[in-house]
Amino acid sequence: MQGKRIGEGRTAEVREYGTGKILKLYREDIPAHYVEHEYEISKYVYEHNVLTPQPMELAALEGRMGIVFQQIHGRSMLRLIGEKPWKLAEYARQMAVLHHNLHKLQGAEAFGKQKENLKSSIIAAPMLAMEEKTAVLAQLEQLPEGDRLLHGDFHPDNVLLDGQAWIIDWMTGISGDPAGDAARSVIMLSMGALPPGASLATRFITGFIRKRLTKGYIREYLRLSGLTYAEVNAWVLPVAAARLTEGIPLAEKEQLVREIRRRLRLAPAGKDI
Repeated sequence: MQGKRIGEGRTAEVREYGTGKILKLYREDIPAHYVEHEYEISKYVYEHNVLTPQPMELAALEGRMGIVFQQIHGRSMLRLIGEKPWKLAEYARQMAVLHHNLHKLQGAEAFGKQKENLKSSIIAAPMLAMEEKTAVLAQLEQLPEGDRLLHGDFHPDNVLLDGQAWIIDWMTGISGDPAGDAARSVIMLSMGALPPGASLATRFITGFIRKRLTKGYIREYLRLSGLTYAEVNAWVLPVAAARLTEGIPLAEKEQLVREIRRRLRLAPAGKDI
Protein backbone atom coordinates (compact mmCIF):
# COMPACT_ATOMS: atom_id res chain seq x y z
CA MET A 1 0.00 0.00 0.00
CA GLN A 2 2.68 2.50 1.02
CA GLY A 3 4.36 4.06 -2.01
CA LYS A 4 7.15 6.44 -2.79
CA ARG A 5 7.17 10.06 -1.76
CA ILE A 6 6.05 12.29 -4.64
CA GLY A 7 5.83 15.67 -2.96
CA GLU A 8 6.64 17.62 0.16
CA GLY A 9 5.49 20.84 1.80
CA ARG A 10 5.81 22.69 5.08
CA THR A 11 3.09 20.73 6.88
CA ALA A 12 3.01 17.39 5.08
CA GLU A 13 4.51 15.05 2.54
CA VAL A 14 2.63 13.27 -0.23
CA ARG A 15 3.08 9.57 -0.99
CA GLU A 16 1.62 7.20 -3.50
CA TYR A 17 -1.04 5.06 -1.82
CA GLY A 18 -2.29 2.32 -4.10
CA THR A 19 -3.84 2.78 -7.52
CA GLY A 20 -5.21 6.24 -8.20
CA LYS A 21 -4.71 7.46 -4.63
CA ILE A 22 -2.22 9.47 -2.61
CA LEU A 23 -1.64 9.85 1.12
CA LYS A 24 -1.10 13.33 2.45
CA LEU A 25 0.95 12.47 5.56
CA TYR A 26 1.27 15.29 8.08
CA ARG A 27 4.36 16.08 10.09
CA GLU A 28 4.54 14.92 13.70
CA ASP A 29 4.01 18.43 15.09
CA ILE A 30 0.70 19.02 13.25
CA PRO A 31 -2.18 18.64 15.76
CA ALA A 32 -4.81 16.04 14.94
CA HIS A 33 -7.62 18.60 14.88
CA TYR A 34 -5.94 20.44 11.98
CA VAL A 35 -5.90 17.22 9.95
CA GLU A 36 -9.54 16.50 10.81
CA HIS A 37 -10.44 20.09 9.88
CA GLU A 38 -8.87 19.72 6.44
CA TYR A 39 -10.63 16.39 5.93
CA GLU A 40 -14.06 17.84 6.79
CA ILE A 41 -13.63 20.93 4.60
CA SER A 42 -12.26 18.83 1.73
CA LYS A 43 -15.37 16.65 1.91
CA TYR A 44 -17.60 19.74 2.02
CA VAL A 45 -16.11 21.39 -1.06
CA TYR A 46 -15.99 18.11 -2.98
CA GLU A 47 -19.67 17.50 -2.24
CA HIS A 48 -20.46 21.05 -3.42
CA ASN A 49 -18.92 20.37 -6.83
CA VAL A 50 -15.70 22.31 -6.38
CA LEU A 51 -13.03 20.64 -8.52
CA THR A 52 -10.84 19.28 -5.74
CA PRO A 53 -9.33 15.80 -5.20
CA GLN A 54 -11.85 13.48 -3.55
CA PRO A 55 -11.01 12.91 0.12
CA MET A 56 -11.45 9.19 0.83
CA GLU A 57 -10.53 8.55 4.46
CA LEU A 58 -8.42 9.54 7.40
CA ALA A 59 -5.38 7.30 7.83
CA ALA A 60 -2.36 6.81 10.08
CA LEU A 61 1.16 5.75 9.18
CA GLU A 62 4.37 5.70 11.21
CA GLY A 63 2.55 7.33 14.11
CA ARG A 64 1.45 10.25 11.94
CA MET A 65 -2.00 11.26 10.72
CA GLY A 66 -2.90 11.56 7.09
CA ILE A 67 -5.70 11.86 4.55
CA VAL A 68 -6.13 9.59 1.55
CA PHE A 69 -7.06 11.57 -1.57
CA GLN A 70 -7.81 10.84 -5.20
CA GLN A 71 -4.56 11.26 -7.14
CA ILE A 72 -4.37 14.13 -9.62
CA HIS A 73 -1.61 13.99 -12.21
CA GLY A 74 -1.60 17.69 -13.03
CA ARG A 75 1.21 20.15 -12.40
CA SER A 76 1.05 23.16 -10.13
CA MET A 77 0.20 26.50 -11.67
CA LEU A 78 3.29 27.93 -9.94
CA ARG A 79 5.57 25.56 -11.83
CA LEU A 80 3.82 26.27 -15.11
CA ILE A 81 4.21 30.03 -14.59
CA GLY A 82 7.96 29.47 -14.25
CA GLU A 83 8.04 27.42 -17.44
CA LYS A 84 5.63 29.54 -19.49
CA PRO A 85 5.84 33.13 -18.24
CA TRP A 86 4.32 34.37 -21.51
CA LYS A 87 1.02 32.85 -20.29
CA LEU A 88 1.10 34.91 -17.09
CA ALA A 89 -2.02 36.95 -17.90
CA GLU A 90 -4.00 33.79 -18.63
CA TYR A 91 -2.94 32.17 -15.34
CA ALA A 92 -3.80 35.35 -13.40
CA ARG A 93 -7.31 35.40 -14.88
CA GLN A 94 -7.76 31.69 -14.23
CA MET A 95 -6.80 32.17 -10.58
CA ALA A 96 -9.35 34.96 -10.21
CA VAL A 97 -12.15 32.88 -11.78
CA LEU A 98 -11.42 29.91 -9.50
CA HIS A 99 -11.29 32.08 -6.39
CA HIS A 100 -14.44 34.00 -7.22
CA ASN A 101 -16.40 30.80 -7.95
CA LEU A 102 -15.28 29.34 -4.64
CA HIS A 103 -16.50 32.41 -2.78
CA LYS A 104 -20.04 31.81 -4.05
CA LEU A 105 -20.33 28.91 -1.60
CA GLN A 106 -21.82 29.39 1.84
CA GLY A 107 -19.38 28.73 4.66
CA ALA A 108 -20.26 26.74 7.77
CA GLU A 109 -20.10 27.71 11.44
CA ALA A 110 -18.10 24.57 12.20
CA PHE A 111 -15.23 25.73 9.94
CA GLY A 112 -14.39 28.64 12.26
CA LYS A 113 -14.62 32.38 11.74
CA GLN A 114 -12.10 34.42 9.79
CA LYS A 115 -12.09 37.48 12.04
CA GLU A 116 -11.71 35.43 15.23
CA ASN A 117 -8.72 33.58 13.78
CA LEU A 118 -7.13 36.80 12.56
CA LYS A 119 -7.62 38.45 15.95
CA SER A 120 -5.89 35.58 17.78
CA SER A 121 -2.98 35.62 15.35
CA ILE A 122 -2.55 39.41 15.51
CA ILE A 123 -2.45 39.31 19.32
CA ALA A 124 0.22 36.59 19.13
CA ALA A 125 2.17 38.17 16.27
CA PRO A 126 5.88 38.63 16.89
CA MET A 127 7.84 41.71 15.79
CA LEU A 128 5.00 44.19 16.42
CA ALA A 129 4.67 46.52 19.41
CA MET A 130 1.50 46.43 21.50
CA GLU A 131 0.35 49.81 20.21
CA GLU A 132 0.80 48.58 16.63
CA LYS A 133 -1.29 45.48 17.35
CA THR A 134 -3.96 47.66 18.95
CA ALA A 135 -4.17 49.82 15.82
CA VAL A 136 -4.39 46.77 13.55
CA LEU A 137 -7.09 45.18 15.73
CA ALA A 138 -9.09 48.41 15.61
CA GLN A 139 -9.11 48.22 11.81
CA LEU A 140 -10.04 44.54 11.87
CA GLU A 141 -13.01 45.32 14.14
CA GLN A 142 -14.51 47.58 11.46
CA LEU A 143 -14.45 44.91 8.75
CA PRO A 144 -17.47 42.72 7.84
CA GLU A 145 -17.88 39.22 9.25
CA GLY A 146 -18.98 37.50 6.05
CA ASP A 147 -20.38 33.98 5.69
CA ARG A 148 -18.72 32.67 2.52
CA LEU A 149 -16.38 29.71 2.20
CA LEU A 150 -12.76 30.92 2.12
CA HIS A 151 -9.69 28.91 1.15
CA GLY A 152 -7.31 30.83 3.40
CA ASP A 153 -4.19 29.97 1.39
CA PHE A 154 -5.10 30.49 -2.26
CA HIS A 155 -2.00 30.84 -4.46
CA PRO A 156 -0.64 29.22 -7.64
CA ASP A 157 1.03 26.30 -5.84
CA ASN A 158 -2.39 25.22 -4.55
CA VAL A 159 -3.84 24.95 -8.06
CA LEU A 160 -3.10 21.85 -10.16
CA LEU A 161 -3.66 21.87 -13.92
CA ASP A 162 -4.26 18.81 -16.09
CA GLY A 163 -6.64 20.27 -18.64
CA GLN A 164 -8.83 21.22 -15.70
CA ALA A 165 -7.96 23.34 -12.66
CA TRP A 166 -8.03 21.60 -9.27
CA ILE A 167 -7.88 23.44 -5.93
CA ILE A 168 -5.94 21.63 -3.18
CA ASP A 169 -4.89 22.09 0.46
CA TRP A 170 -7.87 23.05 2.59
CA MET A 171 -6.26 23.11 6.04
CA THR A 172 -6.84 26.88 6.31
CA GLY A 173 -10.41 26.77 4.98
CA ILE A 174 -12.74 28.98 7.01
CA SER A 175 -15.95 31.02 6.88
CA GLY A 176 -15.78 34.78 6.38
CA ASP A 177 -15.54 37.71 3.99
CA PRO A 178 -14.20 37.06 0.46
CA ALA A 179 -12.40 40.42 0.36
CA GLY A 180 -10.14 39.20 3.16
CA ASP A 181 -9.37 35.97 1.31
CA ALA A 182 -8.50 37.96 -1.82
CA ALA A 183 -6.28 40.29 0.26
CA ARG A 184 -4.34 37.30 1.57
CA SER A 185 -3.78 36.07 -1.97
CA VAL A 186 -2.52 39.53 -2.94
CA ILE A 187 -0.06 39.48 -0.04
CA MET A 188 1.25 36.03 -0.95
CA LEU A 189 1.53 36.86 -4.65
CA SER A 190 3.25 40.21 -4.18
CA MET A 191 5.56 39.54 -1.22
CA GLY A 192 8.05 36.88 -0.36
CA ALA A 193 11.77 36.95 0.29
CA LEU A 194 14.09 35.53 -2.35
CA PRO A 195 16.87 33.12 -1.33
CA PRO A 196 20.06 34.80 -0.07
CA GLY A 197 22.47 35.54 -2.88
CA ALA A 198 19.81 35.67 -5.61
CA SER A 199 21.21 37.49 -8.62
CA LEU A 200 20.04 40.91 -9.77
CA ALA A 201 18.54 39.29 -12.87
CA THR A 202 16.62 36.78 -10.74
CA ARG A 203 15.33 39.56 -8.51
CA PHE A 204 14.21 41.60 -11.52
CA ILE A 205 12.47 38.70 -13.25
CA THR A 206 10.78 37.50 -10.06
CA GLY A 207 9.67 41.03 -9.21
CA PHE A 208 8.26 41.53 -12.70
CA ILE A 209 6.35 38.22 -12.62
CA ARG A 210 4.94 38.91 -9.16
CA LYS A 211 3.78 42.38 -10.11
CA ARG A 212 2.08 41.24 -13.32
CA LEU A 213 0.48 38.20 -11.66
CA THR A 214 -0.84 40.23 -8.71
CA LYS A 215 -2.26 43.00 -10.89
CA GLY A 216 -3.83 40.56 -13.35
CA TYR A 217 -5.38 38.50 -10.55
CA ILE A 218 -6.85 41.38 -8.53
CA ARG A 219 -8.12 43.26 -11.60
CA GLU A 220 -10.07 40.21 -12.78
CA TYR A 221 -11.21 39.27 -9.28
CA LEU A 222 -12.68 42.74 -8.70
CA ARG A 223 -14.40 42.65 -12.08
CA LEU A 224 -16.00 39.28 -11.37
CA SER A 225 -16.93 39.87 -7.74
CA GLY A 226 -18.14 43.44 -7.95
CA LEU A 227 -16.00 44.30 -4.93
CA THR A 228 -14.10 47.58 -4.91
CA TYR A 229 -10.38 48.00 -4.58
CA ALA A 230 -10.92 49.70 -1.21
CA GLU A 231 -12.90 46.74 0.17
CA VAL A 232 -10.02 44.33 -0.51
CA ASN A 233 -7.32 46.82 0.47
CA ALA A 234 -8.91 47.32 3.91
CA TRP A 235 -8.06 43.71 4.78
CA VAL A 236 -4.37 43.84 3.82
CA LEU A 237 -3.17 45.32 7.13
CA PRO A 238 -4.79 42.77 9.50
CA VAL A 239 -4.09 39.82 7.19
CA ALA A 240 -0.42 40.82 6.89
CA ALA A 241 -0.11 41.16 10.67
CA ALA A 242 -1.71 37.75 11.25
CA ARG A 243 0.70 36.15 8.76
CA LEU A 244 3.59 36.98 11.09
CA THR A 245 2.65 33.96 13.24
CA GLU A 246 3.21 31.56 10.33
CA GLY A 247 6.31 29.51 9.63
CA ILE A 248 7.61 31.72 6.84
CA PRO A 249 11.23 32.92 6.45
CA LEU A 250 12.42 35.75 8.68
CA ALA A 251 13.19 37.92 5.65
CA GLU A 252 9.56 37.63 4.55
CA LYS A 253 8.35 38.55 8.05
CA GLU A 254 10.61 41.61 7.99
CA GLN A 255 9.10 42.60 4.65
CA LEU A 256 5.61 42.23 6.10
CA VAL A 257 6.51 44.34 9.15
CA ARG A 258 7.81 47.13 6.90
CA GLU A 259 4.55 47.09 4.95
CA ILE A 260 2.43 47.02 8.12
CA ARG A 261 4.28 50.02 9.58
CA ARG A 262 4.06 51.92 6.30
CA ARG A 263 0.31 51.41 6.24
CA LEU A 264 -0.07 52.41 9.88
CA ARG A 265 1.83 55.63 9.18
CA LEU A 266 -0.35 56.40 6.16
CA ALA A 267 -3.70 55.37 7.69
CA PRO A 268 -6.31 55.52 6.35
CA ALA A 269 -4.61 53.43 3.69
CA GLY A 270 -4.65 54.50 0.09
CA LYS A 271 -4.06 52.48 -3.04
CA ASP A 272 -1.41 50.13 -1.74
CA ILE A 273 -2.02 46.82 -3.46
